[in-house]
Amino acid sequence: MKSEISDTLLFKFFMGETTNDETDRIAAWLDRNPAEHQKYMDRIHELFVTSVMSEPDIVPEADRSLLYRITHSRPVRSAVGLAAALLVIVGGGYGLLSARIDRLAGSTTTIEAPAGQHIRIALSDGTSVELNSKSRITYPALFIGRERRVRLEGEAMFDVRHDADHPFIVETYACDVEVLGTRFNVLAEEPERTFSTALFEGRVSVENKMHDERLLMEPNTVVELKNGYLHLSELDSRDDYLWTEGIVSFGGDDFGEVLDKLRKYYDVEIEIRRSTLPEVRYKRLKVRTSEGVDHILRILQRTSDFTYEYDNLENKLIIR
Repeated sequence: MKSEISDTLLFKFFMGETTNDETDRIAAWLDRNPAEHQKYMDRIHELFVTSVMSEPDIVPEADRSLLYRITHSRPVRSAVGLAAALLVIVGGGYGLLSARIDRLAGSTTTIEAPAGQHIRIALSDGTSVELNSKSRITYPALFIGRERRVRLEGEAMFDVRHDADHPFIVETYACDVEVLGTRFNVLAEEPERTFSTALFEGRVSVENKMHDERLLMEPNTVVELKNGYLHLSELDSRDDYLWTEGIVSFGGDDFGEVLDKLRKYYDVEIEIRRSTLPEVRYKRLKVRTSEGVDHILRILQRTSDFTYEYDNLENKLIIR
């Protein structure tokens, strides 16, 4: 049965573009049948989130749904938190709707970037997050309370909206990174037991969960976890953080580290059929991820002695 409140109106509500009269209509509609109408609204919100997270250049204009065109025709992807519009009506006297907002604030969303891609997410406070290949972030639909907390598995670049009264905390398996407003990169991969934070703007505090230690970072520094302890050093190069521009850097990597990055960015299975790994002679090597595995390996072959077979259908790489 078609809802008396159109999907288009709900899309506008999620983007904060409804008028007072339209917001009144949605509130009254929810009150008439709280259970069923809230369930319907939740389904439309999930569809809205999925559309905002998708890549706008992949789908031809003629094939895009009404929802897709609406959500990508405005700067909602980079400037609007997915549920920020709900805050408009908290002070409007809608007790029942406010209770539903509280329930929404308690819910979380988990998003994982596909292999070989990075995606941008706009949080409800205006913070921008770029999520690297195969990385995962969990965050609340709305930030309510003293702190703004998200959980990261993998790598992400954060541009945090300044709010001195509500610190932003990135929780990882090893350390928590606390900021007020800044731009920084966090890498936290538990299977490899790696953690690092690179700071570009502002100030951040890194707290080690394994030992009772905390470091305050200044711009152009990097903190790494080594043998369970934090080590602070100057940030010599930003090449490792060019993934936000679709570029992967292999500068200074040995062949094993190159293969680890290929696994990360392309989710490729790698089989090594030789006793030793070849030497990588490039001091600096930057390649666009869109060029693909074949392109990267052909460049490496110019100075390294190895052959390979790549099965595109199986996404499997054999190094000889």
